[in-house]
Amino acid sequence: MITPSISTTELFRHIDTLLDTDTPLFIHGSPGIGKSYIVADIAQKKELELVDIRLSQLDPVDLRGIPSIKDDQTVWMPPVFFPKDPDSEGILFLDELNSAPPSVQAAIYQLVLNRQIGEYILPEGWRIICAGNRVSDRGVVFRLPTPLANRMVHLHLEARFEDFKLFALKEKLHHFIIGFLGFRPDLLSSEPVVEDDANPAFATPRSYHMLSNILKATQDIGSIHSIIYGTIGYSAGVEFVGYLKVYESLPDIAAIYEGHYPEVQMQPALLYALVSALVEYYDGSDMHKEHLFGFSEKLPTEFGVMLIKDIIVKDESLALYEAFEKWLEKYGDYIL
Repeated sequence: MITPSISTTELFRHIDTLLDTDTPLFIHGSPGIGKSYIVADIAQKKELELVDIRLSQLDPVDLRGIPSIKDDQTVWMPPVFFPKDPDSEGILFLDELNSAPPSVQAAIYQLVLNRQIGEYILPEGWRIICAGNRVSDRGVVFRLPTPLANRMVHLHLEARFEDFKLFALKEKLHHFIIGFLGFRPDLLSSEPVVEDDANPAFATPRSYHMLSNILKATQDIGSIHSIIYGTIGYSAGVEFVGYLKVYESLPDIAAIYEGHYPEVQMQPALLYALVSALVEYYDGSDMHKEHLFGFSEKLPTEFGVMLIKDIIVKDESLALYEAFEKWLEKYGDYIL
């Protein structure tokens, strides 16, 4: 049976509901899809504390605590990483839950079911979110015990380019990445390679983020093809390297923002590259705003709308520029 998956945008909305109702959540998703990032982002936006525990690295005694003698009785000293302030509010993030051995999963039963483990009680203002990889990802995954699985809401996260693009624009990932994935969104994620002697790298949102940092620090991108293959995998890497040649055909971006509009070739690969380059070069000045709207009219409607939408993610003040209202009247139906 195929389990329906949700987008990052949907996950953010559902987490709000589950936090409000104090319902434990398990986020299922492939490695590098952004599970930890999403939970950290939620905590930051809601101004909540975050305790991130990687359960696959712990033993049961690490959770229950070490026994001690008090008043001639054995008491358990809870670990230092558990929240203790009764007035605090936060998210207890139990990551890699289904990669933890059954003994650790058994130790976490009581915490998820009853908000306590041994003599430790989770403060009322704290909520529990768990996460883990899918069985199909070929990692070390143990089946969750039925009583534990039945006490959580299970949501399956899928990497989708439109969600990743918003992240990439806000985090200022290299425009080669954004342009390439706009043209080939199917390569945002790839399956892990199983052959023992093959390159084990594969494409994920996390690996493209790493590649972006590498590209920003590299003067001669033609010299790092092996690094590209070793970051996003050989198949996606070959496609990416081939796509980079498109940028050699781009018109002068600076000249466009000065009002010199070239004839635009209509090949999709070049148009994606052109839009990403224009977004990268945009500086928010009135001159750039003026010629941004002027040149967007020279592009096919789909790409002209994409250009303005992407720039607004980078610079929200563009929506206050006088030309935006006229543009919205003409193209508003395309952005619904």
